[in-house]
Amino acid sequence: MKCMSAEIRFYRHGETEWNKCGRLQGWLDSSLTEAGRNAARLVQWAPDLVFCSDLPRARETAKLMFPDCELRQSAALREIYLGDWQGRSIKDLQQDAQYSCYMQSPGKFEATTQESFDEVTARMLQFYREIQELPQRKIAVVSHGVAIACLATVLQRKPRAQLWDSMLAGCEWISFSN
Repeated sequence: MKCMSAEIRFYRHGETEWNKCGRLQGWLDSSLTEAGRNAARLVQWAPDLVFCSDLPRARETAKLMFPDCELRQSAALREIYLGDWQGRSIKDLQQDAQYSCYMQSPGKFEATTQESFDEVTARMLQFYREIQELPQRKIAVVSHGVAIACLATVLQRKPRAQLWDSMLAGCEWISFSN
């Protein structure tokens, strides 16, 4: 039975060293910065249940945000897989036509070595639908920027062209009405 009064908050992980220096992570990882750790510690909310991506930056953020809660990890909450771009500097990709399309025209982006926006959206939407059925009333989910933006875009019925309008900064959160 669906609990209509549940509050589900999706948090982006804290700032990482690679976020700070403009390097793409995807499924790779880098450590949280001190600012990222501090922002996570400032979260003031007491969920009944906490889910997080299985990538270390999200797990660490979730532990800092909700130190007294058990974490349930899910690969469905991972960031978009960026294929050949993972670990590369954004500055170095500025002349790459495919990367420019990814950033400037996400509605027209066609993945080659990357995961598509449709694939990310499908796994995030499936996860969201599954947790809506849980009896807990307050659920925190710690995930990643593009993954959350994909979910937000579809739930808010926005066109894919507006994907980047839904990007959260480190430790920011968004919730959706049931």
